[in-house]
Amino acid sequence: LASARSVLRQPRGPSTSAMVVLSASVCTKNGKALVARQFVGMSRIRIEGLLAAFPKLVGSEAKNTQHTFIETDSVRYVYQPIENLFLLIITNKASNIVEDLETLRLLSKLVPETCGGLTEDKITDKMFDLIFAFDEVITTGGHRESITLQQIQVNVSMESHEEKLHKMIEQSKVSSAKEEADRKAKALQEQRRQDKLSGATSMSGIEGGSTGEDTFAERHMSSGGFSSAPPGSAMYADHAPLPSSASYGGVSSPTSRRDEPVLPKKGMQLGGGSKKQQLMDKLVTEDNLTPLPSAASTAASAAGSAAATVATPAVEVTHPINILLEEKITGALNREGAVESLETKGTMFLTSNTAEACRCQVIMTPAKNPLFAYQTNPKVDKKAYEQEHRIALKDASKGFPQGKGVGVLRWSAATQDDEHVPISINCWPEEDGADMNVNVEYSVDRPGLELHNVSIVIPLGTSASPNVLSVDSGTHRHNRSSEELVWEIELIDESNKSASLEFSVPQRSSDAFFPIQVRFASNQLSAGVDVANITDLEGKPIHFSLQKSAVAESYKVE
Repeated sequence: LASARSVLRQPRGPSTSAMVVLSASVCTKNGKALVARQFVGMSRIRIEGLLAAFPKLVGSEAKNTQHTFIETDSVRYVYQPIENLFLLIITNKASNIVEDLETLRLLSKLVPETCGGLTEDKITDKMFDLIFAFDEVITTGGHRESITLQQIQVNVSMESHEEKLHKMIEQSKVSSAKEEADRKAKALQEQRRQDKLSGATSMSGIEGGSTGEDTFAERHMSSGGFSSAPPGSAMYADHAPLPSSASYGGVSSPTSRRDEPVLPKKGMQLGGGSKKQQLMDKLVTEDNLTPLPSAASTAASAAGSAAATVATPAVEVTHPINILLEEKITGALNREGAVESLETKGTMFLTSNTAEACRCQVIMTPAKNPLFAYQTNPKVDKKAYEQEHRIALKDASKGFPQGKGVGVLRWSAATQDDEHVPISINCWPEEDGADMNVNVEYSVDRPGLELHNVSIVIPLGTSASPNVLSVDSGTHRHNRSSEELVWEIELIDESNKSASLEFSVPQRSSDAFFPIQVRFASNQLSAGVDVANITDLEGKPIHFSLQKSAVAESYKVE
């Protein structure tokens, strides 16, 4: 105490800028620095020398002291033992000792909170996080910030609701683009198939039922004089029969047909399709056959019908009022299946699509879940909602915004009761030689609850493909890049409210299979909020659409 009083009585410099913290560090009792953060310009040799001299200055009586300080000719050591380590700040002698002790006290709470322990391994693993936390307490230049432990945790975590919302919007855009690309690819593939079929029909005659005349004409045109048609066919009515040996290359034998000119063999020519069509038309005219449509006319008619189909706009039915009831679920379960935390937040959005519908009131159903707390928009008449279950504006002369969704009601609940868990996950890893045999089971115990698009993402800790031994429901896929096994169930209802997936994978550690991420959606709300009717201010009913949605925002088993 006498030393502290002497420090307080020391004259201060003319400027408070001299009262600074030079360095904050965590070191061993031998002077080995685990983390050292400098807040003013210092060379590495100087800071290492200061830290190396510190153990020699500490007396044996400091082992049982909560905190104390040591002064040298140039600096002051303010330190506190934390188990087998020292938390140390180095200041100049003009620094305020009371403020330095307060800084040391805050840092002593910050180190175990950030590192999760006070061992050398944990501090080494979290050294950069610890440096960031130190920077929140002490600014560049060595001045202490007026900040609390909770504020430091918020600043270091850097969580942003806007960032999460932006990522969700971007992911939705990517998914929509993929669906649109798949749809266009299928349409293009179908169009090509139709074009191929129509082109083959026009070029090769009637498929599956062509006569000898068509067969002869096609072969005659394609081979430039080669024919293998039988002599008795109708095509040879005006010509002499061919001998048993066929002619090649447009050069016929002396006993070939008398009146048919020899067609010389030619290379590829432009416009050959029109000559082929002319010959086809000539053969059709001679034998009184029904003319076939050309490929161009077939394609044109198909394109015309497609254009007519596209040109017909889809009629979209728009209700005067759209209501969206949305819930977001955040949950954390431990490996034994117990609930660590479960939080549900919901919002009711009202969108008026016409000017008349803006002046409306919503009649809610009286049934509500007592576990939830409900809060109305400040512009909504709270008394009318609590007493009459009616949502209406306080100022009846004004209406809801047109064409814009407005949140009119919110509800939230937090619990650790297993009864309210939408889905529980049990994971049982067991060693099996060089592999790990894992059995994952889900269970939906709430009566009548249906979950859609359920996805259970199991980390594997290795890129090796797992050997799936059995799966009771749904499908599974292996994501090699992210080293995950994804178990997907399209719908969970009364028929499959419990199922398991068993697989084996080369893995030694059971911790590699955690945390398990779960994603799901449902159209059943936990809060029991529902809309009974919507009317105008005079009581006349207004048509409306109602949509319910409950999604897992963050649901995991740790």
